[in-house]
Amino acid sequence: MNWLLSLDTDLFMYLNSGLTHPFFDNLMSGVTEQSNWYPVLAGAWIALIIWGGGVGRLRPCNALDAEQCRLLVGASSAKSFPSAHAANSFAMATVASWGYRRLAPLFYVVAALVAYSRIYVGLHYPLDAVGGALLGILLGRLSIWVVVRLRAMWEIRRARAIAARA
Repeated sequence: MNWLLSLDTDLFMYLNSGLTHPFFDNLMSGVTEQSNWYPVLAGAWIALIIWGGGVGRLRPCNALDAEQCRLLVGASSAKSFPSAHAANSFAMATVASWGYRRLAPLFYVVAALVAYSRIYVGLHYPLDAVGGALLGILLGRLSIWVVVRLRAMWEIRRARAIAARA
């Protein structure tokens, strides 16, 4: 049991002190603050109301005959549009590209690969993937906007706290 606790402590020290960057210092401080997530949760709630778990289009694996759709993975009964995989991967690519602009092409190639894989395995139509990608980019940009605004508010509060101590 001691070896497990020791491993846990070593891993903590590596993640907490060894694997750091000033960009992540600010980002993680904002991520850990619960009130910073309220706009994101509100946006997700609105998206769920608008799409209601997906637009009423059947997935190709459920709408087409077996001869028309090559299904490589288990079928899902969830709605087809938009592709949540595409939305998530493009949202992550958008946010990651904001912090690491030079790697943006790589992030978007990986996101496009994820979106294409959903068509390839028979779970989505191309417009589902495109719609998911556009939604992901929009939500990624919205997340960046929220972080920029929160960071500015945090800097103002920090400056006031320093001024109050002086």
